[in-house]
Amino acid sequence: MHMLEAGEYKLRQGVLELIAGIALNSVEGASGVALRGEPGEEGRKKKNLTKGIKASHSEGKVTLDLEVHMDYGLDFHAVGAEVQRRVKEAVESMTGWPVEAVNVDVVGVNAV
Repeated sequence: MHMLEAGEYKLRQGVLELIAGIALNSVEGASGVALRGEPGEEGRKKKNLTKGIKASHSEGKVTLDLEVHMDYGLDFHAVGAEVQRRVKEAVESMTGWPVEAVNVDVVGVNAV
């Protein structure tokens, strides 16, 4: 929780997870576990973007753990680094809280 001159604002864990999920799924070649499957499937709803994402906020810092699927044939290290960069940038720019770590756990490979 952060104090403002005229009050305070709070961010729930789910908000941090949703920001991370949207940023993760913006990276070409990577997707969260909620977006497995064929494009256009009913499972691709905003409420599912947080599946496989865990956020914690302690002592003013955010840590994010992401379960990720990556497209077959890509450089997983490079894609993972881009996921980390985009998620960190999105969370920090929207919340003002520093991101201590973005941990990427590749749990599957998408056939393309």
